[in-house]
Amino acid sequence: MEIGIVGFGRFGRFAAEILGRDFPVTVFDRKNLSGQGGVRFATLREVARKPCLLLCVPISQMERICRRLGPLLTPGQLVMDTCSVKEEPLTLMLDLFPESVEVLGTHPLFGPETGRHGIAGLEVVLCPGRGNRTGKVEQYLKKLGLKVTVTTATEHDRAMARTQALFHFLAQGFSRMQVDRDTLATPGPAQLFRAFEDVRGDSRQLFRDLQLTNRFAPGQRKKLIDSLTALDRSLSKTKG
Repeated sequence: MEIGIVGFGRFGRFAAEILGRDFPVTVFDRKNLSGQGGVRFATLREVARKPCLLLCVPISQMERICRRLGPLLTPGQLVMDTCSVKEEPLTLMLDLFPESVEVLGTHPLFGPETGRHGIAGLEVVLCPGRGNRTGKVEQYLKKLGLKVTVTTATEHDRAMARTQALFHFLAQGFSRMQVDRDTLATPGPAQLFRAFEDVRGDSRQLFRDLQLTNRFAPGQRKKLIDSLTALDRSLSKTKG
């Protein structure tokens, strides 16, 4: 089976490297990075006709790319996205792609940094949209050593608002405080700071997309801020 990948950013490159071990992979990227890294590049029209299509584009670019892809797709294809938010991308693919095209939302809960020593044992989430090939995809991912969770887009986004979105929010907050990595710290904070540094390597666009396109994220941010504010007040009262 041939796989087409749209988008050759950090995760697109990572996905091409992994999938290229088992399948012929062809890539489209609007920057036209022809021949880079031994990967075969082609036009969007050619890549869009591959039996399996993986969209590795930012959440904020999904509508634009889905509108371009819609008229190019052929019956029986399987199209998957890799966005960190699932409700909005799935809705776009279901609305803008022909009904003859199968749609599956995916979210690898790792990236090039966390998977640099191998992906075995890491987790990926599948959110079925349309079609019956979720089981086949799950079977292949498990062969790679990945843990697979199948759930709805809504449940995925609700969980990610409490975990990924809040973690990135905290990482950005600490970044603005300019806490030096070499600052004296016990092992727990030192480990947390290292984890914050890992996600600070992600794009500013990813951070904004996580916060602005997950409808559950604002509520979780407010709960965190309210909780910290209440905790701070309680300490002030104790001191008084």
